[in-house]
Amino acid sequence: MMAPHIHSRYRTIPMSLLLDVLGRSLTTIRDQDRATNADLGAVLGKSEDRVAAYRNGDADMGVVSFLRGCREWDGRFANDVLAIVGMKLVPIETHGPCDQAAVTTFLRLTAELSADLEEDGDISDADLADNAALIERVGRLVDGYRERLRSRHFALLNPPDTS
Repeated sequence: MMAPHIHSRYRTIPMSLLLDVLGRSLTTIRDQDRATNADLGAVLGKSEDRVAAYRNGDADMGVVSFLRGCREWDGRFANDVLAIVGMKLVPIETHGPCDQAAVTTFLRLTAELSADLEEDGDISDADLADNAALIERVGRLVDGYRERLRSRHFALLNPPDTS
């Protein structure tokens, strides 16, 4: 029996799988954006032949190039490979959520899921699919609040120099 591609903790993940998945993501971006290897290379800071090697799953990408790709293409680039290790990349909104609208959105999702629970005591995959847009919106709002906490925490740890 073949192991699933979404691995549990401490499971060995073949490097070839990671390289192949990241390469397929680059190929998809190239095709969707009608880009060339040179275009991709300009973003990643690499040559055309190096990009071709990445797309074929023949080369390991350094962290600087990977992060450049994440910045340019967000989840289109990174999420398939990050899913293998149980993660995903989400952009952090530069402006915080409106608190009143955010709480209303949270409560709307809570009400929808509560109604689903009352129907049959379960939140089914179909219920989740019906509420997918609302779930994604709540996720973005929570990410915005996390960023707000993180930035406040960072500011407290690194107060401005007033001398």
